[in-house]
Amino acid sequence: MTSFDTTVVICAYTEERWDDLTAAVASARDQSAPPREIIVVIDHNPELERRAAAEFVGVTVVPNAGRRGLSGARNTAVGLAKGDVIAFLDDDAEAAPDWLEQLLAGYRDRDVLAVGGSARPRWPDGRRPAKLPAGRGSVHGELDWVVGCTYTGQPTAEAPVRNLMGCNMSFRREAFTLAGLFSEDLGRIGRTPLGCEETELCIRLRQASPGARIVFRPQAVVRHRVTPERTTWAYLRRRGWGEGLSKAYVSRLVGSEAALSTERDYLSRTIPAAVVREFGWLALFRTSGAAGVLGLVTVVSSTAAGYLRGKAQIRPARPRPSSLVHGPIHIATVDARTAPEELPVPHRPVGHYRAAQVLVRDGDRTLDVLLLPVERGVVRLPKLATAPAPRRRPEFTRPPVSVVIPTAYRKRQAVASARAALAAGYPDLEVIVVDNLPRLPEGDDWLRGEVEALGARYVVEPRKGVSIARNTGARVASHGLIAFVDENITVEPGWFDAVTEEFAADPAVGCVTSLVLPASLETDAEVLFERLKGYSNSVRWQRIDRDTAREDPLYPLSMARYGPGSCATWRREVFEELGGFDPLLGAGTPTMAGEDLDLFVRLAYAGGAVVHTPHAVARHIHRADWLELRERMRGYGVGLAAMLVLSVRRRPVSAFSILRRVPRGAARLASRTPELPLSDRAARSRLRQLRRDERLGLLGGAAALMRARGEAGTGRR
Repeated sequence: MTSFDTTVVICAYTEERWDDLTAAVASARDQSAPPREIIVVIDHNPELERRAAAEFVGVTVVPNAGRRGLSGARNTAVGLAKGDVIAFLDDDAEAAPDWLEQLLAGYRDRDVLAVGGSARPRWPDGRRPAKLPAGRGSVHGELDWVVGCTYTGQPTAEAPVRNLMGCNMSFRREAFTLAGLFSEDLGRIGRTPLGCEETELCIRLRQASPGARIVFRPQAVVRHRVTPERTTWAYLRRRGWGEGLSKAYVSRLVGSEAALSTERDYLSRTIPAAVVREFGWLALFRTSGAAGVLGLVTVVSSTAAGYLRGKAQIRPARPRPSSLVHGPIHIATVDARTAPEELPVPHRPVGHYRAAQVLVRDGDRTLDVLLLPVERGVVRLPKLATAPAPRRRPEFTRPPVSVVIPTAYRKRQAVASARAALAAGYPDLEVIVVDNLPRLPEGDDWLRGEVEALGARYVVEPRKGVSIARNTGARVASHGLIAFVDENITVEPGWFDAVTEEFAADPAVGCVTSLVLPASLETDAEVLFERLKGYSNSVRWQRIDRDTAREDPLYPLSMARYGPGSCATWRREVFEELGGFDPLLGAGTPTMAGEDLDLFVRLAYAGGAVVHTPHAVARHIHRADWLELRERMRGYGVGLAAMLVLSVRRRPVSAFSILRRVPRGAARLASRTPELPLSDRAARSRLRQLRRDERLGLLGGAAALMRARGEAGTGRR
């Protein structure tokens, strides 16, 4: 067996379980494969902390440094642990003498990042209650998960699983580097029977490292004490309700397909078989059958009700101003570890800021984007999370990258974009500026001079259209990764590192998109554009493919899932296999837009994957003029419709898929709830106008595509 240093973590919150905690610590000490250290984390209970520190000699006893709750306590231990493998044992569970040895045996494969074991119940009077039924001779029952134990339906031999049980699980240390820590918005707090924090972490780990394996090894056994209170009907209802709420929240975080895959099999196979068995006992006039049926119905119905309630709830709110007048918004960035309690906001020559959009970072990792009110010239920052955000691959060889920046009317912005790319601190970078509107056939001398002075390449492409310009840049690019960055976008330091680590971590990824935030929110037009088309709410890492996006009824036609194609990086071989951007779509053609979504859709049909990383941050210069913004919104509608027509022409069978999604798409377009609040009547009227402009643009998509074909056929520029 491979030798590992191990850390055993036990979290506790109440002195009522003192005897249980003492037994848990003793069982962790008495292991055939002794741990390097045992850490006991006390969840905001100073009396218990002092008692544990005095009694447990040789054990590290620390207070929960995070938010109150099991997740915060576990995260505290992860930050202190020194072992290669971190094992978690509940304070009311006793580990078998070979528990650690059996867990560590599961790590013989390097791809295994987490191993868990089974939990056997210790019933209050030594007998299983009838309301928690089990098959004849079985140690486990279908509802044993309610009391935190292994249940019927889980593997009976070592096997890969979606997630582990919290009372008996272990992780390689690097798993927390890849996926981040336990979500402190989930997990038990005191006696509140919520959970699923380990489920969410395991799903996140698999998404962050698709080749990773999570293994259930039933030979690693703990005995979990079940208190009399946990066998009551009231607890069964509360536990089911809490599980449903937790599952609803997890489905919002990682998608319902990933969050409910195991549960679907459990409900379709395990529960019906148990109901049939208990009705059989009832038919034989055994009262235990009635209690078993009632227990199954109670738990399943309570869980379903909790899930529906959780899905109906508003998304957990981040700090938002309760009443905000429409107006200019200050842009700021803070580091969670050094952020002040109050952030000063600069004075404006005319008017004043009513709010601030604050990007919260932890070094080179993005934690959140907050919209906060400005009061008396300052922004009061909430308590910011300081847990390290997940990193895809801590160390990797940085591949060379080519950057293509097409430009037409905003050539000074293109120079600024090239300068920002070169200043981003990436070691091997090639920057290509493609002039798509040269003053003379041989090019623009001013732009050429500015670009070459930066050490970048200047290329002329007189055929009009951003898609043609991007394709030209890709053809002359030298490297295997090609980043397409629009002229009105500047990348921030670390952007290329965050993007390339995604390609290094997953060879199956064809494209990586990034978090694009506004460079300015000073004018009404800029604020309205951010409301409708901004990406400041895409702060969660996502891998978008047929499996992970199956729960989205609009996939693969949902642009919001992918992130902005105007700041995206592609593998050269994938880009070339797809044929590049379609020259009939995009700015500079009658269709005006649609080229990014079109390429994403073609990648989806080819079975490819897109990763959106919020850790690569760029800034976009929004349309500051109202009339320009209206034209841009109409262009989005035209481009979307043209892209759909073009998709059907390429793959006629896709017409049925598109028609099936039209009602959902129309509803989403009509009821889109943007991030930034508005309380000004004129601003709300303008917002409705922009929505109408986008919908009206949809009507002109087919005609615009025909004109684009005509211009392409005649060679008009």
